[in-house]
Amino acid sequence: MGKAIDHSLDPGARNVTATTSGSALDLLWARDEQSGHGDATTGPQYLLLPSSADPRLILPTRPHQAAGVILNALRDRTSFAARLRTRAARVALAAGARGVRLPEPAVLAPILQHLPAGEYVFGVHLGPPRANRKPVLALTTRSGTLTAFAKCGVDGLSDRLVQREIEALATLSGLRSVRVPTLIGSGMYAEHPYVVQAPVPTRGKSRTDDAAVVAAQVEVASVARESVDAQAELATMADQWRSRACSPDASGIELDFSVVAEQWVQAAQHTSVPWGSWHGDWRRTNMASDADGCSVWDWERFATGVPAGYDALHLFLTSRVPLTKDLRSLPGDLYDSAPRLLRPFGVHHQQEVDVVTTGYLLELAGRYLDDDQMAAGGRLGAVGEWLLPTLMNRTALQGSAANRREVSES
Repeated sequence: MGKAIDHSLDPGARNVTATTSGSALDLLWARDEQSGHGDATTGPQYLLLPSSADPRLILPTRPHQAAGVILNALRDRTSFAARLRTRAARVALAAGARGVRLPEPAVLAPILQHLPAGEYVFGVHLGPPRANRKPVLALTTRSGTLTAFAKCGVDGLSDRLVQREIEALATLSGLRSVRVPTLIGSGMYAEHPYVVQAPVPTRGKSRTDDAAVVAAQVEVASVARESVDAQAELATMADQWRSRACSPDASGIELDFSVVAEQWVQAAQHTSVPWGSWHGDWRRTNMASDADGCSVWDWERFATGVPAGYDALHLFLTSRVPLTKDLRSLPGDLYDSAPRLLRPFGVHHQQEVDVVTTGYLLELAGRYLDDDQMAAGGRLGAVGEWLLPTLMNRTALQGSAANRREVSES
């Protein structure tokens, strides 16, 4: 491993040919450093934000128009602090701040093979530490025309997610109310997959009560609906939770969740709800809506074989997270709002609502446990603390209600 980056911003540009061990820059540049690829003494300058010690956004300083477009395309809108960082980046660009020099990442060459010949400028979004962290590149022409986004796998989890997005974009076409990115190309680099996709219109603002968003979610839920065997999917879900509980690395949390899951499967087997597909991570930062429809990106979690309405629940939950100090209140808020959220999907009766909502929360818990989001620092990663108590209490109450119904019917 090479020398560490100087963490202070000098008045002049600095050359960066290596990073500290574990730095986010290793996700994209470590292979170049090992192979000697690229020239960091004459290359473009980049701002490493919020710091070169832990960059979450790598932004070119020139040309100004292209840099501004890339900042807008990759900006983090998840929190007030993130929006402040974006504003500071705009100020730095306007002031002509000088950054560090980076060599061209070797993965850029195969990505550019999928685009028309020409000169391109790129920036990189890495985001905060999380289990599925991976480089996302925005590419523009030198005049500032946003041309493409590219995602690169860097480990087992991100490889699987990139591959799933390739498959989703290749199959999701012809939707009336949803604008899905066009798949430009894909390939492998250093044994990891990458995907190149066209941008979609993002001129609108997303709202959970927006009719365009609801219509888009309902249409996505209808994808491949006729091919879903609900009973087979339930059996698969039960097997997945048993496997988690029996894993050598399992803790009491997995065991408790598996008990809840077994009871949920039994209830779902006797409850008629519509099944279909979902985007898998439908949140405000992954969409934009206007009068003409809804643009939705980041399809790496798309899946078929779930009760209809998961996307609406996920959008509500993730929208509440930044506003919620005590995450333990989130599940209760979701259950309270679920009847309204699920009505457009044909889920009306309270038992149906409870089955779909509990199924979604179990799906989320399984994802965070499998990805080890708690170890990665994800705020929702500690599902044993903010989610499990509510699920166990509701399962116990539902079990008591079922027992009372059996007694009254006998």
